[in-house]
Amino acid sequence: MNPSAFHLQDPVGLSRREAILCVDDEPRVLTALRRTLKREPYDVITAPDATLALECVDRLPIDIVIADERMPDMSGTQLLREVRKRRPWMGLIILTGFPGESVMVRGLQAGIDLLLYKPWDDDALKSTIRRLLEEVERAKAEQEEGPDYDVGGEAG
Repeated sequence: MNPSAFHLQDPVGLSRREAILCVDDEPRVLTALRRTLKREPYDVITAPDATLALECVDRLPIDIVIADERMPDMSGTQLLREVRKRRPWMGLIILTGFPGESVMVRGLQAGIDLLLYKPWDDDALKSTIRRLLEEVERAKAEQEEGPDYDVGGEAG
């Protein structure tokens, strides 16, 4: 992976438990997301395209991916469909400036968790990410523990 092709907000490296990957082909959107999430208690990684985003997912401990829907090499829903195959527990968010029924349907088919619109409300984005991180942590814990089979017998 070309280290200059993505941006990691924490210059020391991934030091915290949780990490958010933001993917958008518009540099100013990535800058705005970094600024919005600057004081949050997790690492923020940015990638300008889906190919680099998939490399990040494969190599870094990512918890949530926030992807733009309209990108030149691969749509956000296509990217997140592939991420869901590789990391089923990961939180997935589409961020789009072009809301509509078709993006909602594609998002549902891709298995996304949330659909957010540009321009976003900073506080709403931060609280949404916090809630999704809680769900991701539960999903990771369940995956590590394995399935819980209740065969009955105690009281019914």
